[in-house]
Amino acid sequence: MMRGSSILLVLVAAVVGPATAASYFRAAGQRLLTPVSVGIRSAAKHQRTSSGPGGVAPANAASILPRRTSVKFLGNSDLVTRTCESSRGGAQSSDPSNQVASTTLRRAYLAAGAATTAAWSTMVYTTIRSNQPQGAMMPSWQHGVFARIGAMTAASLIAGSCASLALKASRARTWDDDLGNDTSFRRHSLALATTGVASSLWVKFADVVTRIPGSGDPLLSHQSYSGSMQAKLIGCYGTAAALGAYGWIKCLPEDVRRNPFSWPGRIVDGVSQSLLQLAPKDTSDPVQNKYSLLTSSFLIFTAMQTICNMPIAVIPSWTSRRLSRAFPIYTFLGAVTCFDLKEATEQGRILTDESSRLLSAGVRSFGGLYLGARGLSLFDPSFPKHFGMVNQVPGLAAMAILMVGLSLRSDKK
Repeated sequence: MMRGSSILLVLVAAVVGPATAASYFRAAGQRLLTPVSVGIRSAAKHQRTSSGPGGVAPANAASILPRRTSVKFLGNSDLVTRTCESSRGGAQSSDPSNQVASTTLRRAYLAAGAATTAAWSTMVYTTIRSNQPQGAMMPSWQHGVFARIGAMTAASLIAGSCASLALKASRARTWDDDLGNDTSFRRHSLALATTGVASSLWVKFADVVTRIPGSGDPLLSHQSYSGSMQAKLIGCYGTAAALGAYGWIKCLPEDVRRNPFSWPGRIVDGVSQSLLQLAPKDTSDPVQNKYSLLTSSFLIFTAMQTICNMPIAVIPSWTSRRLSRAFPIYTFLGAVTCFDLKEATEQGRILTDESSRLLSAGVRSFGGLYLGARGLSLFDPSFPKHFGMVNQVPGLAAMAILMVGLSLRSDKK
């Protein structure tokens, strides 16, 4: 029975000082009293300006008072929702399609993260092992274990991204006002759709992508999926892709949403704008520099693994052709995550925004596992003899280790 890898989602608790707490509760008291004071002032004003010649108040004087006022506090001090509805109107949105089923959407993103992680774990387990392809043998038992650890670093990025999406969904009330205006949510939803589609295609054509050159047998590949296994993997990735696409489309303006032919141009415009913003706004800020360099590095890794031939394409995964063209799907997700964190740093919310902390934890976990796997490789009895591809590009391997090492730097200046 195969066991999927478990992912720890790190939640960092915010520490609020006594002065901040006192200020918060004073503000809370003012919010509680505001509806009452507003009602009294409005009633007095209405009495002075709208009473008839005989000084009789209008019959609908009760309509000036709020029909329902509620204040809801949810865990964090920055998550305060206040709703004031009067009999004249005041509902946040009269369009049911604009309302967010926050609990359902949160669970959907968490389920998508779990499904994607399980599918990726299955791919890693079934591909990096002896007798894959038939007759191939690992030079040592450590070789396969350390290679799997290195490949499973992608799960950290998946977990961080989906946890961030789930958190944003749990706090949202409307698509237009809450999620539609959240650039990070839109970007990560589109990234989830992209990784899901790319992973599904890899599973479908794994036998072609991982074919062993010069074997004389076109069917001799490191991996080939068929039947129920192929259907299950594509189902996991495809469901995540559909959810990501749904979230991105729902965030579009209504006129754009109704014109699918305009979507590719919108995506190209967004990608182009992001590429032109890769440089840090303040080069004296080490955290901005950190995430700017990480974003650029992940993009370079993605390009190297996707369009280059071996041995260049072995960096940074060290998995040779076994997971060829699969690992760059998640270095792309790493680039999206680091770009979001670069923006958060520039906006001064990298340490205070819970969503950014989840993304940052995913990146740090990726870096820690990656460096750990590279370090463990030194204790592999087959090292360095059976690391042929890596031995051909030692400079690129060392550069990848150094760049990934940036992920472990603190987000504090």
